[in-house]
Amino acid sequence: MTSAGLEHAEDQQLRRENELDALAGIVPSSQREALAALLTDEDVATLKHLAEKGMGANTLRALASDLSYLEGWALAPTGRTLPWPGPEGLVLKFIAHHLWDPANQALAA
Repeated sequence: MTSAGLEHAEDQQLRRENELDALAGIVPSSQREALAALLTDEDVATLKHLAEKGMGANTLRALASDLSYLEGWALAPTGRTLPWPGPEGLVLKFIAHHLWDPANQALAA
């Protein structure tokens, strides 16, 4: 890639990062740079549209709460922020942590 092409790609990513700031309520700020590299301009536009017109205020609050919970949960067992997309092992760990029922486990043993 030429230096001009690299600058253009970096400018596009920075623009997407800034646009993701408008979604601060539902996009973890710690993941802004990684998401800007992963998402296309069309993805960001779709997310902005959903946040502005496609979802009610309660849905956005619930989504923001869920993402915040996932971010906190990922930080506890791994010491790192939630990677996106989440690796299979981390997803399985989340499922295991949330399906664990010590009372049922004791009965099964």
